Amino acid sequence: MLDKKYYEGYEGEGEVKIWSNENGNENGMIVWIGYFNTILEGCFSSEFSPNGMIECYFNQDGFYDDKWEMRYPHIVLEELKKFNERILDTKDKEIIKISKEIIEQLVFFINVAVKNKRNIYVEYN
Repeated sequence: MLDKKYYEGYEGEGEVKIWSNENGNENGMIVWIGYFNTILEGCFSSEFSPNGMIECYFNQDGFYDDKWEMRYPHIVLEELKKFNERILDTKDKEIIKISKEIIEQLVFFINVAVKNKRNIYVEYN
């Protein structure tokens, strides 16, 4: 099942799907691009690791082009730990709060997928 909680109210705007396949079903979440960009911006470092989400964000490729397989989830988990709201352009407290909630959900989701040896995918629509 895909949880759309973080996309509700933004239908028709950009979305990012993060999921794994479980018994032929997609399991994960759909996130409004505004929250997802806030997360990536808050995790950005000019010294990003190759093969992570921040590299995709910096180069505007990977999940921006097509379905991207998260082959190195440990890199993504490290990137998410580095979220720093002080470097964000937005000062909207609600967007920051929800972005932090999404990070918690992503960390949990990634850890469960890794534990269960499932591939994780990210795609921008």
